[in-house]
Amino acid sequence: MAEFTIPKHGEICWRELNTQNIDAAKTFYQGLFGWNLEQSKATETQYEEIHFNGEAVGGMMQITNEWGENWQKIPSAWMSYIAVENCDETLEKIKANGGDICVPAFDAPNVGRMSVVKDPSGAAFSIIQFIQ
Repeated sequence: MAEFTIPKHGEICWRELNTQNIDAAKTFYQGLFGWNLEQSKATETQYEEIHFNGEAVGGMMQITNEWGENWQKIPSAWMSYIAVENCDETLEKIKANGGDICVPAFDAPNVGRMSVVKDPSGAAFSIIQFIQ
């Protein structure tokens, strides 16, 4: 089992591929980098954790109809996660500093509280408050 250490506030801590074709993505990245991909034990939905040098560093998930009405038009893309001590307080700071909230805060079972946001230039990233 891969190790995962709760990161410090402000640390870029997780990378996630949201994809329209998870099988093609798995084949591509395993062939390209030799990544070890394993079904996450934190969720029953398909979520492939990326294990590198014995450490969980990211994941891959399929974009599905649960993503909304236009889910088939959502492009595959990588997302970076930044650890925060308090998700809701950080959202207030993001708004106060000119950022926007794309996906309101939600609780991911067995993981923590997270949100997708944009900085003032329009660059998207996610924040995550891990369960301690």
